[in-house]
Amino acid sequence: NAEFKDLMASNTAAKEVLLFALNRLNKFYNPKMYKAPAKTELSKEDRIASSMSGTEPPTAAPGGIAGTGIAVLAQVSVHTQRNEVAPPPPPETFGAYTKASEENN
Repeated sequence: NAEFKDLMASNTAAKEVLLFALNRLNKFYNPKMYKAPAKTELSKEDRIASSMSGTEPPTAAPGGIAGTGIAVLAQVSVHTQRNEVAPPPPPETFGAYTKASEENN
């Protein structure tokens, strides 16, 4: 059950990343299909403060991977040790390398 939940969480995160990337590509290549991020609604206090100061209140930094809001995308692989025998030695070659000199020409 725990493995299934981890699998579903990673699948969901991967789908979110793909949809985010698709939306970014749509912004450039197909602007009609682009979906702009939702506008944040200011609270009553923030609206009063921004009208008095003339500046917008600071927004929370976007979290997740590269500011996308996607929190986790983890890839885990299982390593197993197998009792394998060592590979055979390399085949014989022509012998040790010697630099050609003018005498051999």
